[in-house]
Amino acid sequence: MPKKLITFLLILCLLVGLGLLYRQPDYPELSDNLVFQRIDGTRQTLKEIKGKPVLVTFWSPSCVICMQEVDELNQLYTQLQGGEKFDLLALSMHYDRPDTVIQSSTKSNMLYPVYLDLQNSLSKAFGDVVVTPTSFLLNSSGEIIYRHVGRIDFSLINFKLKELIG
Repeated sequence: MPKKLITFLLILCLLVGLGLLYRQPDYPELSDNLVFQRIDGTRQTLKEIKGKPVLVTFWSPSCVICMQEVDELNQLYTQLQGGEKFDLLALSMHYDRPDTVIQSSTKSNMLYPVYLDLQNSLSKAFGDVVVTPTSFLLNSSGEIIYRHVGRIDFSLINFKLKELIG
């Protein structure tokens, strides 16, 4: 093979590889009709939540890391005026008993809204979440723009939320 052709093919492979490496992740598209049910029984749809950034965190009372993050989530919620400038939704897993979720969220003094995923519909809508904690950041249009599995990087989330809030 001529040297120029080999060089061209190597450069082409490198560019294709870099393109695959830096492509945007494929996030599921969330339906406006997706229903979120709070622990007090009130319901709201994604359509009603849209209009400001949303931090969604899937958690479980049995998840040690999740429970360790409560104070930092409370601080983030307070400092960035959660509920007013952005929403924070703590979604329990479908396998968690509602009474355990309510007791745990009350005992740990969660300042932000806590939701139940009784039918596993939220977990499925967000791409089959099975590990806690798993967090998502939604823009004001309700589109997922960031996903993280494991302990939240609060400096990164703080930065991203401030950027979205403006």
